[in-house]
Amino acid sequence: MIIMAVAITRFYPQLKRISKMQYESVYDDVNLMESIANCNMFLYKEVLDNNSNENLSLTDAFIKSYDEKSLPKGSESDSGSIESTNISNILYNRYSEGKDNLNSNFKNLDYVVLDKDHNVLLSNNKSELKDVVLNSEDKIQQLKDVYGFFVAVNYNESGKVQIINCTGIEEFSARETFGNNIDTIIGNNLTRRYNLKFNNIKDTTIIYGIPKELKYKDSIADIVNRRINGGINQDRIVVYGFIVGCIILMAALVVPYKKSKQIAGNSKFFNVPFEINCILYGLATIIFVSMGFTLVMGTLTGEAETVIVNVLNISSNVSYIVYAINVALWTMIIYFILNGVTLLKHIFKYGFRSYMKENLLILRIWKFVVRKSDKLYYYIIHIDLSDKTNKDLIKIIAINFVILSLISIIWVFGIIAAFVYSVILFVIAKKYYDDIKDKFRKLLAETNKIANGNLEGEITEDLGIFNPFKDELKEIQSGFKKAVDEEIKSQKMKTELISNVSHDLKTPLTSIITYVDLLKKDDITEEERKLYIDTLDKKSQRLKFLIEDLFEVSKANSGNVKVNLVKVDIVELIKQSEFELEDKFNKSKLTVKNNFPEDKIVLSLDSQKTFRIFENLFNNVSKYAMENSRVYVDVIEDENEVTILIKNISADEMNFNSNEIIERFTRGDKSRNTEGSGLGLAIVKSFVELQNGRFNIDIDGDLFKAVIKFNK
Repeated sequence: MIIMAVAITRFYPQLKRISKMQYESVYDDVNLMESIANCNMFLYKEVLDNNSNENLSLTDAFIKSYDEKSLPKGSESDSGSIESTNISNILYNRYSEGKDNLNSNFKNLDYVVLDKDHNVLLSNNKSELKDVVLNSEDKIQQLKDVYGFFVAVNYNESGKVQIINCTGIEEFSARETFGNNIDTIIGNNLTRRYNLKFNNIKDTTIIYGIPKELKYKDSIADIVNRRINGGINQDRIVVYGFIVGCIILMAALVVPYKKSKQIAGNSKFFNVPFEINCILYGLATIIFVSMGFTLVMGTLTGEAETVIVNVLNISSNVSYIVYAINVALWTMIIYFILNGVTLLKHIFKYGFRSYMKENLLILRIWKFVVRKSDKLYYYIIHIDLSDKTNKDLIKIIAINFVILSLISIIWVFGIIAAFVYSVILFVIAKKYYDDIKDKFRKLLAETNKIANGNLEGEITEDLGIFNPFKDELKEIQSGFKKAVDEEIKSQKMKTELISNVSHDLKTPLTSIITYVDLLKKDDITEEERKLYIDTLDKKSQRLKFLIEDLFEVSKANSGNVKVNLVKVDIVELIKQSEFELEDKFNKSKLTVKNNFPEDKIVLSLDSQKTFRIFENLFNNVSKYAMENSRVYVDVIEDENEVTILIKNISADEMNFNSNEIIERFTRGDKSRNTEGSGLGLAIVKSFVELQNGRFNIDIDGDLFKAVIKFNK
């Protein structure tokens, strides 16, 4: 793209040569000639002022008569004047234009004003420009050597205009431009309305001349120099732009679709709605065409360099800056055309119908409206008319519709009715709003009470739309009460826990200290020493087991226990546990009755922790079961789980809760006559849950039943 842009810009010199315009006369510029002709009024006014020795008003100088009755009226005492009409403004504008041109813009313009006898009335030069009116060929030739342009305009005694002589301009052009008098120049519809009669220029010859050697840099010099250097034919610039555009378009068509699609930014326009793309490309076309034409013209005429010098205030490397700007603009134009062609290729490759279906904005809007309309229709037809709130809303809307319809019928009085209706509506809405605010305040007050710890409060009033919140608040109160009760229970259990831990740790520790003191005595026999050592061993083992149990429970509750799952035959594991504790069962005179399925039951469990589960349960049974009773162990296999039931008859009355007995340091023997840490069932519960099982205790009279369930 940049290479093509450079090539286009490099063609500018040839384009300038092709587009250069040649003029027959550098002075034959319509705007320049008309501006010079407009100076006639100013010069003739100067002549009139000199002749009358006073500064005449424009209306006195150029308006001869008018119809006073047709003039616009002022106040009752003011019958109107010609100065109050637009004629005065037109005269002033023409006069001011001629004055400004001669004094400022046309410093290179020489002029001479002669009377009917060819006497000089006004002049701004010392040359013999007045000799134009003479019929001497020698004089005329001498003037042509000095002046590139001159024209002599004669106004006779009746105001008729005649071109006496001219050079640098065609005679017919001179007659067309300088052949009008005041009545023709100023005359318009106002002339007929006010029946104006003008004082035309009479008995006067006005001569203008532009020297070949221009002394001043003014508007004349700009026009002459531009025409000498040759202007630029804008039509040829347009043709050049069109040809270049066609070449770029053909090049873009040749570029493969896959390659052009990969150019940065091209594919982003694929998903833009079609209408937006049309607007974007339309605006871009207008902008690039106007900018391109202006920049090319400015570059060829040199105006672009002048602008950069004035704006950036630099004088060096200006041509390079203009060149870079042209390359950048043509690069953007090439990218724009390539982007547009790529989009067209995408449309026809994707399928015109499919593209329009997905990217037509009006179709998207229509689908959106239809979708929302369907939702609205579905919502309306599913409104629960049995709901009191919905009924009330429908009634309010219907009443409001009827009232607004009646108000719109009574026209002017509808404004008053609408005002009254608005006031009434405001009062009703304010009352409803205040009621809602009051009910919300009550709800908030009750919420604050709960936040402050008061759980006994109750809202008896009807809170309207807040009634569901009131019911939820009651549930929150109930939940908080339950949480408080649980916390109290937890605190109580914590106190008991500390007491039990202290007792269970202190008892063996005290015994150890006592027997150590006894062993220190010298007067004990060897048999007593062995007895004391045996007792110390038992107490230290008990303390060890207690600490191990504490450690196990602590790890289980913190989740810091690693479970090593293996395939375990649950029946064999139970049998092994029973065998290990057979001595304890015999000591307690308990008979174990097993009810196992014939097939193996293999589960994914941690064998060590599962063995500990059964060991703790059977230990518990051996300590608290009634002597000479039976212990039943059942294993029941279902489709999704395996249930292990261990049942025994308690030796003592079970006056505890089945949930409490599972807690840490809770023992069935409240008198603490039996050994134990009170952590056995807590460890069982933790180890079962670690293996995604469930454990609970059922108590029915003296029947104690432990239930374990493992998922298969």
